[in-house]
Amino acid sequence: MSRKLKVYSNDQVVASSEGEGRINVSLSGLEPATTYPKGKYKVAFEENCKESEKVDVPEFTTNSILITSISFVPESKTVQSGSHEQLEPNIAPSTATNKALSYVSNKPETVKVDENTGMISALETGEAVITATTKDGSNKTAQITITVE
Repeated sequence: MSRKLKVYSNDQVVASSEGEGRINVSLSGLEPATTYPKGKYKVAFEENCKESEKVDVPEFTTNSILITSISFVPESKTVQSGSHEQLEPNIAPSTATNKALSYVSNKPETVKVDENTGMISALETGEAVITATTKDGSNKTAQITITVE
């Protein structure tokens, strides 16, 4: 016997799904990494043209949107000794919840990088590879080679 699960917000049906046994329903338009209080949404079953009493949905938190990729375009850059520049990696998706990155230089004596901001300081002639790593738990990395003249 088929039943319909209805989800309400402010006495308006915002989602529904029909089936037998366990029924799942998805809500669209929710903000990522957001906690919704108990009672913000209510659910009820409809079966044989009769609807059950509406019941509060317990408090829940939506998932974060993780970074799926980071990149530097181009993957190399030449700068002058004594200069300072801000690295600007491409982050996808643009809707990622936490876009924070950490940065490290393989040769900090040549190119120093602020681990939180990605600001580089070219200290001496040579080459260094800067690695950017996501802080959102997705463990994505990207590298850029900096040549100092």
